[in-house]
Amino acid sequence: MGLSKSTEKLSKYYARLNAGKVKKIKPSHVQKVIDKLEAHERALLEEIETTHKPEKKARLNRKRTTTQEQLEKARWLLNEIT
Repeated sequence: MGLSKSTEKLSKYYARLNAGKVKKIKPSHVQKVIDKLEAHERALLEEIETTHKPEKKARLNRKRTTTQEQLEKARWLLNEIT
């Protein structure tokens, strides 16, 4: 699952939470998104370490920042529904 799909899933979960449909959000599904985001972040870190071009490093760091923000949101959501 790419970063955009993970973000999309989290957005849907937030919409359900705001609509009062918390029962439809399974904690295991949110945990799966968290696991995928963590794997994505690890892959980004590895790529950042091996990259030599400053422009590419900057782009990868922006992606990592976005991934970290999504992880924070996903963890918050998991705490809200459990």
